[in-house]
Amino acid sequence: MLDYYKILLVSPNATDKDIKASYRKLAKKYHPDVIKDDPEGNKKMYEIQEAYSVLSDEEKRKKYDAALAGDKERGKEERKSAESSKAAPDMSQFERFFGFQAGKGMETYRGTGGSAKKNAGPVNPDDLFAAFFGTKK
Repeated sequence: MLDYYKILLVSPNATDKDIKASYRKLAKKYHPDVIKDDPEGNKKMYEIQEAYSVLSDEEKRKKYDAALAGDKERGKEERKSAESSKAAPDMSQFERFFGFQAGKGMETYRGTGGSAKKNAGPVNPDDLFAAFFGTKK
């Protein structure tokens, strides 16, 4: 969805007067007589006209604002679900290989009342590689 406010260089709480003034300024700059045969300029002028036709009409602007708010909410929900779906890698092989927990620094060695993990022995580097990158079969 195009952001008509950005196209007209106004804020979402702009008044009708501000919208009209910005439209006129941009229309003078991108008018076909001024830009001649510039396809990008013509495209920009169509966007400006479309934005102005929506934002200058009170009913269209209300519907547009509601749709824009809905898009922003959907975007937030999609980002949250994408972030929550990222599974943390299994770090147990790493911890065994290097003898400490990643991201814990010296906390691993200090031990808090005997709850510190002991190294279970050497780890095969192939197993470590497979834990992070998967096995190739």
